[in-house]
Amino acid sequence: MLAATTLLAACGSDEAELPAAVPNPVTIRIAAFRGPETTALFRIIPEWEHITGNKVELGILDRATGERAVATDYVTYRDAIIENAEENLANYDVVIIDDPWMPYLAGGGKLTPLSPFGYQTDLDLISGSASLGMWPPPFGPLPPDAVGVPRGAETYALPFVGNVMMLWYRADVIAKPGTIDELTQLLRNPDPAYIGSAGIAPSNNPHVFMSWLASRGGDVFDRDWRAAPLRSSIALDAFDEYLREASRLRIPFSAFAPERYEPHARMLDGTAAAAIAWAADAQLVLTSAVSDQIRVTQFPVGRKSSTLTGNWLLAIPSDASNPEAGFDFIKWANSSQIQKTSALLGVPPVRLSLYSDRELISRFPWLPEVSHALQSGYIRPRVPAWDVVEGVIGCALDRSFSRLSTLDPDDPANAEAFAAVSRDELLRAADDIESVMEGWGYYRGEEYWRTASDERIQGDPRNEWTCTAVTP
Repeated sequence: MLAATTLLAACGSDEAELPAAVPNPVTIRIAAFRGPETTALFRIIPEWEHITGNKVELGILDRATGERAVATDYVTYRDAIIENAEENLANYDVVIIDDPWMPYLAGGGKLTPLSPFGYQTDLDLISGSASLGMWPPPFGPLPPDAVGVPRGAETYALPFVGNVMMLWYRADVIAKPGTIDELTQLLRNPDPAYIGSAGIAPSNNPHVFMSWLASRGGDVFDRDWRAAPLRSSIALDAFDEYLREASRLRIPFSAFAPERYEPHARMLDGTAAAAIAWAADAQLVLTSAVSDQIRVTQFPVGRKSSTLTGNWLLAIPSDASNPEAGFDFIKWANSSQIQKTSALLGVPPVRLSLYSDRELISRFPWLPEVSHALQSGYIRPRVPAWDVVEGVIGCALDRSFSRLSTLDPDDPANAEAFAAVSRDELLRAADDIESVMEGWGYYRGEEYWRTASDERIQGDPRNEWTCTAVTP
């Protein structure tokens, strides 16, 4: 295990000096992508190499050339990680994983448990972030193939980035809202000196709507994996409300549809007075044209304040060649010292103590709000092919915005049309989700899963949902 070390002199030798704890250095392979979440990773690796004497090969492996390169997009990186796990290629000793991949990787036996290394849960970790690396999940409906196994029985990954959806708003346009109702009223009545249109940045990103839904007290699944919560009045009202608020700026759907994964874009260029966006992207606020007026805060209360959580984790594949060195690295990367290095670069940490660090707060004053959001965040249900569920919801948003594109949400005469489209599309989404879950075997009952233990729930993180044609 990694320990505090002192360099030993290599008297009369040309060999490099090595820490006493690593008499036989190894090379570990770390799969990585380039993004705001991994900014710090590239900074800390040289230090770890210096301290331990070990070496790091960074990036995903190109099977055709045998070369490694840092991935530049999410899909390429995701597919490389899942392909490695599915085919037992043994290409990596450490992988950075998005938390929705845990059901496939940990539930499918593709990750190395951490307890054999002596790992015990660190109480300084934000509990919601720490729980994302556990299997079976200690929250939400229990996957059928995990029935009978104690929740949170094992930790398979450590959180590295404490990401969560936050409210961004223009302080020169509206005051800080305490509730969703206050937010909507403030957007309808902006500061009189503001001459533009006040509204929330329109987004067809399912993360944005699910954050709104969670704060209104809604959910996607019940304990039996039925999409009944999406058919409830809570969800239907939340969908209607979100569509109306996101339509208030009257931006054509065709104009913002390509920005699905950039819900903050119209906030940064000053064309929206509010937005729901990731905390990890808040570092971009500092370089915005209106950065002096943008504030980042916990999403206001509906029935509760609970926006979508999306943490990145560090884990060791089950076929790693150097699992001990891999564990040393992820434990070190999860330490307070390294988490602070990461946080100074604008990446939300996963340790509670850092959210009261004066140096960090002076640079990123929204950090205490991120801490509150992480502790009350909505964690995506543990489905191996979660992107399919998100895709269904995204398609419902696309169809709804397209159908409502010519209607003024502030005209009372259009209220019935907004409500009708909301109901039609969200109920369709619930039916589509249950159809997919049926095909994956979620409704076959516990007896089936006990007698068919050699079978897994179908689906993996590469699966996606294809929208039907969107027509106005």
